[in-house]
Amino acid sequence: MTSGADGMLYLLKAEPTLLPEAPADTTVAQMEHRRVDEVHACLRCGERARNAYVADTKLGYRWLDLCHACAHWLRTTMTDRPH
Repeated sequence: MTSGADGMLYLLKAEPTLLPEAPADTTVAQMEHRRVDEVHACLRCGERARNAYVADTKLGYRWLDLCHACAHWLRTTMTDRPH
């Protein structure tokens, strides 16, 4: 059985070893700081990321930075998958 993080990484075609480490106890303030005050490329398309997520991967916690369009795509794609 795969976790939600595994499913997201699969859909994004992302390799956890290439994602930046995130703190295990990431706060909302840290996520907002990364999203608003830092500049990161969207993991999927390369545009400026405006959303920051933390995925619990087999290698530990990793940042997933996505633009609005790709974050929407991921949310709608994840909910369309059969359970």
